[in-house]
Amino acid sequence: MVLALVVAMVFLSTPQFWAEEDGFVNNLIIPTDVEMAEPANEQEASPGQADSFQQELLTALSKPGNDDPTITADVGVMLKLNKTAPEIFRQFLAANPAWRVFKERGNVFATRRWMIGSNWQYNLHGYYTRSAIDAWAKTGVPNFQSRFTLGFSGKPWAGASTDSTQMDAGQTRSMILTNENQMYESHCIIKGEELFVEVFEQSEARERRLSKAALSHIEKELSSLGEAPTRESIRTALPSGSIRTGAPVLELSSSFQPGIYNSAIWVNPGEPGMLYLKAFEFTNGTPLSADRLKEMSNEWIGWSDDPKELFFSNTHFTIYEGDWGKPYAARFEIWFTPDSGAADRKLLEKVYKIEGWQR
Repeated sequence: MVLALVVAMVFLSTPQFWAEEDGFVNNLIIPTDVEMAEPANEQEASPGQADSFQQELLTALSKPGNDDPTITADVGVMLKLNKTAPEIFRQFLAANPAWRVFKERGNVFATRRWMIGSNWQYNLHGYYTRSAIDAWAKTGVPNFQSRFTLGFSGKPWAGASTDSTQMDAGQTRSMILTNENQMYESHCIIKGEELFVEVFEQSEARERRLSKAALSHIEKELSSLGEAPTRESIRTALPSGSIRTGAPVLELSSSFQPGIYNSAIWVNPGEPGMLYLKAFEFTNGTPLSADRLKEMSNEWIGWSDDPKELFFSNTHFTIYEGDWGKPYAARFEIWFTPDSGAADRKLLEKVYKIEGWQR
């Protein structure tokens, strides 16, 4: 199984197996008089020891699962915060590197990040698997897939289907299970008054060990904020390292194929709002993957009155213009949309040598 996966990855990541080129790089010249960075190498997949959410899920996964797929929708703290202190709840999630708060298809969601090695990393669409933390099966972690998302617009991120289990807060139900990837799969949607809590799990036992551990951990994590929801208590509830000091940062790292990147941003916009990325070919100013890039990179981020304090944003995105093995210069810009309704403004820019993803 592992050998087949490795062969498939090599096949997919080898340029000669892809004949289609878009010609975007033709006649482009990389300038030599401009300071230019190159994306860092992708960090090797390994568990994030500082990620208490991840550790609790992996601990649950390490125990033999039983045949009972029942869970209880214990989401009282989440619902309380969303009803009685919604602004504080959203500010906490925005300032917390363990969460990505974003807009997609006109709706607002918050998806839990995992820490990969020493860095918080948002995987594609927020799904995490064993390969994300243990690519070569060295640690003995069983196969799994997990996602945890909050829906703030009265909708779940993944639409309900006949295979979804829909529950009310506090209800106990047996999860609908299907078989996917040689594992049991469940998609649980817990409906609050305005908040939807969504838990996805694939694992090898019928017991929903990951789903129960995720719900339990989030409730405990939010308990202190739920007891005293103030702007001051947000800082107390944040995990260590959530706020840095120094100069703003925009860093890119390569992902598993050329043209696919991870971003790491540390900035402080000084007010609540949403940031997003823009990218342009450097010499002609041609916009790069404009609509898709904004959708994949937008995030509400933390802020403070101290400009030296920095808050985290990170995403996973693709630049579609260009071909493998044909680098060109691109200017990446961080833009910010204030919640106040004021005009968008640019926070930072940086030039990178990149390649496009070849179809």
